[in-house]
Amino acid sequence: MAGRYGMSFAKGLIEKGDYDEAVDAATKEIEGGQKGPEPWFDRGTAYELLERYPEAVSDFEAALRINAAEKELDPFALDDAYFSALVSAAKAETNVANAVALVARYRTTLPEGEHVEESVTWEKRLRGELPSILDKTKGVAG
Repeated sequence: MAGRYGMSFAKGLIEKGDYDEAVDAATKEIEGGQKGPEPWFDRGTAYELLERYPEAVSDFEAALRINAAEKELDPFALDDAYFSALVSAAKAETNVANAVALVARYRTTLPEGEHVEESVTWEKRLRGELPSILDKTKGVAG
């Protein structure tokens, strides 16, 4: 199935907020033999929007592997989506060691990625070595 010209059907569903339907559409493309990275990226995006972070991470990793050969997707957009999913998955993780390991995966998967330094900072934040960027009360004199 195709969406608007230049846009996958799944991406069109994502734009409409139909995330479950986008997962189904992208899955059909993947199972139908679509070889490029786009359906993996689309499904990863839909999973992330559904807060199904482990599935999003897995799909973004598949898209990264395929895109390394196919060069169809903007590598910066894919890098950002992957890092965002890893951080979201880590923040949802209840075990600190597992959360840190999720963020560390970024440097293993994309050692030259745009978020290498940021991934180290997030590991420290997850271990409690740095204040949360959302907690404005830390360090405020009272």
